[in-house]
Amino acid sequence: MTNKDIEARKLTSSIAMIVILVSFTMLFASMLLGYSVYRFTVDVWPPMGMPRIPLTIPMVSTFIIALSSATLVLFESSFEKKNLKAMRAYFGLTFLLGLGFMFVQLQLWNSMAAMGLHASGGVFPSLFYALTWTHAAHIVAGLIALLFLLPVAAKGYSVEKITWVQNVSKFWHFLGVVWLVMFIVMFVF
Repeated sequence: MTNKDIEARKLTSSIAMIVILVSFTMLFASMLLGYSVYRFTVDVWPPMGMPRIPLTIPMVSTFIIALSSATLVLFESSFEKKNLKAMRAYFGLTFLLGLGFMFVQLQLWNSMAAMGLHASGGVFPSLFYALTWTHAAHIVAGLIALLFLLPVAAKGYSVEKITWVQNVSKFWHFLGVVWLVMFIVMFVF
């Protein structure tokens, strides 16, 4: 593959990833807008008879996803420096942190159910479940995307895999930013 081919592939792939991220941004923005409209049109928050969701579990989720973004940045840096040992370590950490995020999400849903908040329990809990389920589905997609970097982590630097690393990283960091916005909008305020 020539440098011209690689650059053309890189450009096409980057444009495609930007289109995907814009689409996901619109999805989450519309869901958060619906949540915000509901939030500001009710007289009391949380609505009458609904408990407030404690911050502890969402804070742990935020910490884990932020840490996974940091380890993925270190993976990218190791990839560029062609440091195979560090690449493997940071790839493994990123993947494990992604799994950890999903585990903590399960704990969040279990705690919500224990508080009597079920998806079928009205607008308030259904919005929480819809947003967190949608985000979790994207995290699963992100974990699958990370698996596409497994050959890179196994074999090391390859100029042909730069685009893969960059695009998977964009997607993963995007999910971290989306979770941070969700955390602030849904759990802090």
